[in-house]
Amino acid sequence: MNSAKKILEFDFNVDVFARRAPQPPKPNQQNLDILEEIVKKHGDADHKSPDREDLHQIYRIFTQASRNEKLRQEFGTAKRIRQLSWALTFSENKQPRIIDTPQLQDALQLIENRFRTSALFGVFNALMQAWDTPNADMLRVFVKKHLSKYNGTRKSVQKLKTNMDWYCEKDGAAKLAEALSKLSDVWSFLDLPDYMHTYPYFGAVAKSFVSCNKNINRDVWTDVSNFLERHNNDKTSRPVLSGVIKKLDINDPENLRQLVQSYVLREWQDPRIAGADVRWRDVSPEARRIFTQWLTEADLEFFFGIVAKVCNDPKFAYRKAFWLAYLDHITFCRPVLRKNAEYLFRDNQHYQDQKKSIATLNGGGNNQHAFIIQIGKYTFVEFSTSAACYIYDNAKLPFNYDDSEYTMKTSTWHSHKTLRNQRLAKLRVSHVNAEKYSWQKKLETWIFNELGIEIKPSKSYML
Repeated sequence: MNSAKKILEFDFNVDVFARRAPQPPKPNQQNLDILEEIVKKHGDADHKSPDREDLHQIYRIFTQASRNEKLRQEFGTAKRIRQLSWALTFSENKQPRIIDTPQLQDALQLIENRFRTSALFGVFNALMQAWDTPNADMLRVFVKKHLSKYNGTRKSVQKLKTNMDWYCEKDGAAKLAEALSKLSDVWSFLDLPDYMHTYPYFGAVAKSFVSCNKNINRDVWTDVSNFLERHNNDKTSRPVLSGVIKKLDINDPENLRQLVQSYVLREWQDPRIAGADVRWRDVSPEARRIFTQWLTEADLEFFFGIVAKVCNDPKFAYRKAFWLAYLDHITFCRPVLRKNAEYLFRDNQHYQDQKKSIATLNGGGNNQHAFIIQIGKYTFVEFSTSAACYIYDNAKLPFNYDDSEYTMKTSTWHSHKTLRNQRLAKLRVSHVNAEKYSWQKKLETWIFNELGIEIKPSKSYML
């Protein structure tokens, strides 16, 4: 290449060429000011909040000033009024926001006295954040009044006015939800600034969207989960996921439970383990009950279905059917697998979701695993092979529910973690004559006499 350049006497230098190229004239400051004014008038600059230090100063002045005359003196300019409109949602050091206090009325009156359209965006921002608070109605009235009166040309204000019913009516979020074919379309539909995506208003839209959808299918769930990821607001996720769980419990045509189950476990973990009351706070009690039942059913299916195949024991089907008949009464259950079991269940989604809560079993044969089941004041321990069902009074358990490891038999070192303890067991039931439902009848009668639980329809565990 270099020799070709020499022959052709071609010598091109990028830097030299750039210096010789004509430079565009530098715009004067007056033109820049005009351009900035145009952007403010027609672009998204209207939605830009003052910097935090300014908001802090305005918040302090407003909250510390005496009412009436003192406030009017402090907020006597259009600039101060615009800053005040954005300071309505300011908070630090756990101080209450103006929108959450009775002083909101004074603030809105100050803004009203010297109203400029530029102040409307701060109040609208406050409304979107305070949508589900007691003072939201006051903000809705203010925004509706000034949007209704607006006849200007600002595109950002015209856009708000076009969608006014969804913002200025108490049921506006619900009406918007009904108008959406996809929840995640709300972002492009309203074309509001990105920083608003986490606001409570959109949480209200999401709750209404789930509520008005009769069935949750795969497409709806994908849409809702995408919205929740982008919305990223925990206060929204809890009621929305509660609604999804309750609807899927009634109608699950596409077997979506596993998808929802995996998502919820990632967010809040298993509701049956220690600390669940904190992680599952503000989740509907009914949704928590349903979800717990899903996990219990999945655990039963996993242990008596998947583990059974590995252990090559065809009689597991009888045990699975028996315990599924008591599904509504099981308050806690937990698989306990041998250390070398992971490779056997690597491709099982339920195992992957629950891997952290599955305990380890030491001792016993290669194919021996255990399953802990709690019903009322008793705990039942089933084993995968060559072992009976051991039943313990919860007050005299030889182990704890939250142990990470258990042993098969009592030992000097692990006497408090044993799963098979003949001395402490209230009852021991051998799984004999399963085809004739011999052990099932015995255990069913014992459960009825001790706990008063009668399964319906009778013999629902028969294959």
